[in-house]
Amino acid sequence: MTTRHMTDLDLTGFKVGKRVRVKLPHCQYTGREAGTYRGSIEYIKGDHVGIWVPVKGHGAADGFLTGSARIDHNGVWIEGR
Repeated sequence: MTTRHMTDLDLTGFKVGKRVRVKLPHCQYTGREAGTYRGSIEYIKGDHVGIWVPVKGHGAADGFLTGSARIDHNGVWIEGR
C-alpha cells in the first residue's frame, strides 16, 4: 500500500469540518474493531491533522480525537505519524 505524508500534499482542499475517512487499529480499552471509520477534520496543525470520530450509538458529544499525518492512495487517513 502506497502512502503519502501530509507534508507532500496540497492542503487547499482540506478544511476544518471536512468529512474524511480514517483507518484505525483495534482498541483494547473500548473494544472498537479495527477498520475504516468516518470522522471530520477538527484541526490542521503543522505536519498532522486532528480527526474527530464520533462513537455510534452514543450522544453527539461522545467520540474521540485521533491524529494522522499520512494518507493512502484511496484518500483514507492513517492514524499516527
